[in-house]
Amino acid sequence: MHKEEHVIITDYGYDGEGIGRISGKVVFVPYALKDEVVKVALGKETSSFCKGELLSVERKSPLRCAAPCPYYTKCGGCRYQHTTYQNELNIKLELLKNQLVKVGYNGKISVVAEDEYGYRNKIRLFVGADGLALKQRNSNQLCYVDKCLIVQPEINEAIQKINTFILAGQHQHNYSEVVIRQEGNCLLVNFYRTNKTEINYQGLYLILGTNFGIYETFKRNSEYRIGKKYLETQEFGLNCKFSPNSFHQVNDKIGQKLYKEVIENLKGANILNCYSGAGVLSGIIAKAGKRVVGVELGEAEHKDAENLKNENDLFYLSNIRGDCSDVLPRLCERFETIVVDPPRGGIDEKVVNAINQFNFKRLIYVSCNSATLVRDLGRLQGLSISKVVLFDMFARTGEYETLVILDKKLK
Repeated sequence: MHKEEHVIITDYGYDGEGIGRISGKVVFVPYALKDEVVKVALGKETSSFCKGELLSVERKSPLRCAAPCPYYTKCGGCRYQHTTYQNELNIKLELLKNQLVKVGYNGKISVVAEDEYGYRNKIRLFVGADGLALKQRNSNQLCYVDKCLIVQPEINEAIQKINTFILAGQHQHNYSEVVIRQEGNCLLVNFYRTNKTEINYQGLYLILGTNFGIYETFKRNSEYRIGKKYLETQEFGLNCKFSPNSFHQVNDKIGQKLYKEVIENLKGANILNCYSGAGVLSGIIAKAGKRVVGVELGEAEHKDAENLKNENDLFYLSNIRGDCSDVLPRLCERFETIVVDPPRGGIDEKVVNAINQFNFKRLIYVSCNSATLVRDLGRLQGLSISKVVLFDMFARTGEYETLVILDKKLK
């Protein structure tokens, strides 16, 4: 039996959870808002904090809203549907400010936001006995769904049709996951197989439509089955093709605004783009007439980047496949601007050391994790922050993207 307590919420944690205190000990309460009085069941406890499960709200904040999603609080994806979108942005801004104070930055932070729902162009679903599901919060337990409010409408239509296909054909044991991606009018469905039993996708393809393509992945090997082979779209005048496994920004509108901000803040004509993904940003920079070297470890992403280069005649672009920690120390070319957009783990220490050795004018750091961002900013030497922008790439979730522009300090 969990102990029940009343808690006054006084602040917010990294994921947007409410923070209060019980007998001097910090308690984290998901889905609680500042200034609310809530009744919680105490769960996991350490010497310094404990977790609380929200049972009821005794005194409500005027910023509390009814969540539109029937799976909210069960599915682990969204964190802020219980409040207004403007309040969510205010919370995220405050959290980012608190992080950047750790590296001495107290300046202005701009916020760029777009749609709060229907924006996401990718979803990863898990397959269980009752069909397609998302994971429950902090758990491997499944939350069965027939839609997700933050993905684009065409993906939601596909979820229902794929769910019917799996259940009617009793394919639950054949799949572990299903990933659906969309770019423009093209969609790819990638079925992650648990075995190699032959499955006919002709019927599903006819139901989904000719703008779909179907792949299967077994033991990390992806094979084309029927329909579209690539996601095709146009970005900043570039013809882009993406394979099912390559990385691309999940929010089209915010992604374009982020790239535009990067382009507008480049210094000089020689650019190094680290963790360059499928090469879209590198391609945009090269199309503007600048010399670009893109470095990316992923095989699918590198292949897409090379295809983008060739299809768009980007003579000023060079794509290097490799780990940034191995490639950067060997680069002899001089770059005036370095762009880094690492995964959540941030920049490897070898990459930090290599950047500290380069002679450049500007560093543009794009981060999806403010904790590792702040850690890395503390390790980069001789730089001062000149601009910070929060891009709400992942509305209604606890995540956001941060762009930091740093310039070399004058000696």
